Amino acid sequence: MNRLLSSAVSGLLTLTIMATFAGQSFAQNRTSGNNNAPAAGTPSGSQLGNYRNERADGWIPLEPEKRQAINTDLQATVVELIELFHDAKQSHWNLRGPLYFPLHENLQEYAETYLKYSDLLAERQLQIGQPADGRTETVVNTANLPKFPGGFLSDRQVLDIMTERIYTVAKRVRARIESTGKNGDEVTSNKLQDLSYELDKQVWQFRVHMQ
Repeated sequence: MNRLLSSAVSGLLTLTIMATFAGQSFAQNRTSGNNNAPAAGTPSGSQLGNYRNERADGWIPLEPEKRQAINTDLQATVVELIELFHDAKQSHWNLRGPLYFPLHENLQEYAETYLKYSDLLAERQLQIGQPADGRTETVVNTANLPKFPGGFLSDRQVLDIMTERIYTVAKRVRARIESTGKNGDEVTSNKLQDLSYELDKQVWQFRVHMQ
């Protein structure tokens, strides 16, 4: 009985000593400082707002003096494409006449093309360090296209109105291909060439209905 009691007391004393030592070690680490742990109040590398690196401004793929001219061409094209998207959908919804079905399908396809390229060119604006502006008021004020009619539209009206609008934008895009190339941005120039092909194709597909 005495041996059992003595053994239990000895074990309890050992556990107490170990716990005390562990507590002292933990306290010492906190007071002496752990070089791997951030100091109190210092944001960690994963916290939002702690990523700013001034060198990042040098990773824009175009010289600063060229960016504004390129952005002017990109911004103008983006707002024109957004306007054409709305025009195509307005025509797609309100179309009437014998050519309803083929034009209805064409207009949906064209609308998707305008969205695709407006997004691609807006992203190019961001790539060269410039903001993109697709706000409604910006589109209305800067697309430089005639006001689009409301209400039902005959197939003949749509062919006439949309062909002229697409042709107008296509002509502007061809001029921007040249200007962006001269300003040293072959990437933007190439993307505008891709768009130019699509717009010329659309003009052709509508034009042949009237020839």
